[in-house]
Amino acid sequence: MVLALASAGCAELPPGGESGWSGLLSGEAPQETPGAPGPDPGYLIPATPYPTATGGVAGPTLSRPPETAPTPDPYVIIYNRTTQFNLSHTVDAFAFNLAMPPLIIDFKVEPKMITREKLGTSDYGKKADGVFKQTYPSEDSWFEVTVRDRESGEIAAQDGFGKRYSADTHKRVSVRRLGDYLIQLSGNDVKVHVVMRAGGV
Repeated sequence: MVLALASAGCAELPPGGESGWSGLLSGEAPQETPGAPGPDPGYLIPATPYPTATGGVAGPTLSRPPETAPTPDPYVIIYNRTTQFNLSHTVDAFAFNLAMPPLIIDFKVEPKMITREKLGTSDYGKKADGVFKQTYPSEDSWFEVTVRDRESGEIAAQDGFGKRYSADTHKRVSVRRLGDYLIQLSGNDVKVHVVMRAGGV
């Protein structure tokens, strides 16, 4: 047993019974070992700390994005008009020789609105009975754009609002082949804004 302890090389504790960590735990500055590199090898240069804002955390700095010029319309506007169609005015027709396709016709329809009162039960609250107002487009409101070949009468493009068309009030009709066309706008009980553009004139 004595030989085992001697061969283990047990060392005595420092004087006073303190371990080698006592200096670090007590807050005393550690002593440098002679010949060992110091704590600052010289790569860092002392500098003044970055100033911090007082009275709260500084918010982010916002910058405006650079303004970009709007992209010019590559097409030529050949028609831009708002027209009221009714029983006394139901059709407008125009001839146009499309030499540089496409021909694009955008239209926005404002149909005549009908308001009626109906006796019924409310779907909200206490489900009380009463007279309720209903507003909807008139069944007599419709609009149609037809583009025909002037010589053959063949329809190149056609769409509209009401009747056999959907109730979408914003639509586009386009023709993508050159030709001599008759453009017909027809309708009733509607106010329509139409813009026609072509690739060139």
